[in-house]
Formats: sequence, C-alpha cells, structure tokens
Amino acid sequence: MKILCIMLVIVYVILGQTGYEIAKMVEDRATPKDQSSKTTMILTNSKGRTRTSTIYSKTLSGGEKQILWFMAPADDKGVAFLKIEHEEKDDEMRMWLPAFKKIRRITAKK
Repeated sequence: MKILCIMLVIVYVILGQTGYEIAKMVEDRATPKDQSSKTTMILTNSKGRTRTSTIYSKTLSGGEKQILWFMAPADDKGVAFLKIEHEEKDDEMRMWLPAFKKIRRITAKK
C-alpha cells in the first residue's frame, strides 16, 4: 500500500503542472465583460462592536463602470456610489445620498 501511494505521488509530481503553467492558464482564461455581486461587510471597531453592511455591486464594460448600492443596515440603505474610469482624464465618482435627495460629486486628487 505504501509503495502504491509513493508511486502515485511520483507520477503526480512528474506529470503535474508547473506554477508557470497554472499562472498562464489563469491569465489566458476569458474574463466576463459584466459582473454583479452581493457582498456582506463586517466592520469591527476597537471596542469589539460589529456593524454588518450588505452591498450589491454591478460592474459594466470590463470594469470601466461600477455602481455600488448599500442594501443594509437601514440607516445606509439606498446610498449608492458610481465610478466611471476614463483613460485621458480623472475618474468620475458620484454618490447618491437619499437623506439629502442629491447626488454628490467626489473629486479624485492624484
């Protein structure tokens, strides 16, 4: 039994993929143009109290445009963040704050 296990390990090592081959396969894999996700974020402060937020994210045009909606907790629900990447100029970022019923522009300083 030991000999069989050793032989299987040796065959696996000889015929196995190298790190370079695995990295090349990952790089060559097709990536989706649009993506969406639902994320739960747990923030813990220095006193050990936690706050859980639920965020829905949608990414379009291969990552050029991204919007995030805060779904929970109740005091953050409805807040949205939009980011549009530009090659020639600064990225465009805006935030919707439902309490003020206004869109606020966020400036990016480089």
